[in-house]
Amino acid sequence: KAPADVAAPPLAAPPLDETVSKQSAGSLMRAVSDDLFRSEPFGRLLTALTGLRPTAHKSELRRFRPGLDYTVAHHGVLTTDPRLDATMCFVDDEGEEKSAAWDFGEVGGFECYIAADEDGGAATDEVYAAAGDEDEDELLSVQATFNTLSLVHRDEGLMRFVKYVSHLAPSSRWDVAAQYTVEAVEDSDDESLDEDEGDAEEDEP
Repeated sequence: KAPADVAAPPLAAPPLDETVSKQSAGSLMRAVSDDLFRSEPFGRLLTALTGLRPTAHKSELRRFRPGLDYTVAHHGVLTTDPRLDATMCFVDDEGEEKSAAWDFGEVGGFECYIAADEDGGAATDEVYAAAGDEDEDELLSVQATFNTLSLVHRDEGLMRFVKYVSHLAPSSRWDVAAQYTVEAVEDSDDESLDEDEGDAEEDEP
């Protein structure tokens, strides 16, 4: 115990997984899913950013633990109609070493989009089995980054999966993964949105 007249040294901040309990993390992520991703203002933001209007929505809260978790690309996740994926990701990437581990895919945890086989068959475990293997059907990889929203317009015939998170990963990967069925916004709809925004500005004192 430090003497009364000597200040004790500050304690180091605990790792992300210890700081955020399952209950608090779940409630915060649920708020993002229910209060943000389902809201009308967020839908208008998605339209402004992508030119696509959400017509239906579903989301899930996910945690991928180091050395344990991943998802599999299979026929059940094959896109049959265009979707807009909105994923809010949280990882511990504080500091150059941790950030580099996620950025370069050294510890997995990234989300990968691939094209289905020509015969429409399901992808198998070999798609993600070995780190560093190149897959000719891979179209896009989205690295895990703290407090980042990624938007991907997924066409028909595409599948996605989250790469196995290595036991060497700095933390779990937490995310809120939402899918929106969407329709393209017509030019007349764009003009209506501009007029509405203009009217709102004129009404301000």
